[in-house]
Amino acid sequence: MFKNREKIMARVAEMPPGEKSPTGRYWCLTCKMLFSMAEPVCPYMPKICINTPIPVEQSGPESTISLEKIGLFYPKIPQKMLSFLARGVPDEIARQLVHVYLDFLEQWHFAYRHEPMQVIKSFIITIAGSETGQRVQSGRLTLVLTDLGKVWDEERFFKILRPALALLKDALSFKNEIELDSLDIVGDMDTGKYFCPMCSKFFEFSTQKDSITCPLMAQKCMAVPTAIDKIKYDLEHLIRVYRYTPDIYRRLIEVMGTRPGSAEHLRNILTEEWHFAVDDKSLKELCATLGLDN
Repeated sequence: MFKNREKIMARVAEMPPGEKSPTGRYWCLTCKMLFSMAEPVCPYMPKICINTPIPVEQSGPESTISLEKIGLFYPKIPQKMLSFLARGVPDEIARQLVHVYLDFLEQWHFAYRHEPMQVIKSFIITIAGSETGQRVQSGRLTLVLTDLGKVWDEERFFKILRPALALLKDALSFKNEIELDSLDIVGDMDTGKYFCPMCSKFFEFSTQKDSITCPLMAQKCMAVPTAIDKIKYDLEHLIRVYRYTPDIYRRLIEVMGTRPGSAEHLRNILTEEWHFAVDDKSLKELCATLGLDN
């Protein structure tokens, strides 16, 4: 994939190391991704990535857009589990989700209060896994969620989202009225599902193609994520991704509480939608990683 791979590896090995985060929280200035890990080394391409992740204590992430990348392009598995678990009183669910989200932003040192619209948009994408367009008028913001039905029941989600937005508006001192709308773009077509043989990440977005350009670093990455029916992978690859991904989804899932059948619901998503071979040990490990064992 890289003709000069050995030269790149040798050069990277000579470069100075990054600084260590006391909390294990990092972000990358190049790919804008967030990482939970012990050492300041790219967890996906440690020998050929020329970047060192930045401790959030040294410099917080530039924008909550970094959370959107996870919500938009990673598999919608955590969001589907949230949809399965969210069966309580909408106002209480909204309060819990907003509390977890804002607490996460504080702990990761996001300077988020100067971008209220971006924070609101990122919250929706994180929870819904749905791209969120906007129509801005004087004193009014209309948010258009696309293909929401791929993950959530729209009526139930909007009952949770409306009180959540009211809480976010108060926390962010955002005065504009917010209206909600939805639009199906992918519709009944299958969502594209891909695996990257270079970084071992999975992606889910748009419609199915044989291969795609990396959605995280389209201008820089030379790898080719490939449709899951044309490449080999296993569940350990997915578990590994969630080990390094910040615990935002584990926190969100944990506050929803347990529900009978959660593990089997997860198993069905993994086998039916992603065609993983799922054994009980791996399923238990993934449940623990996603916060489903509380």
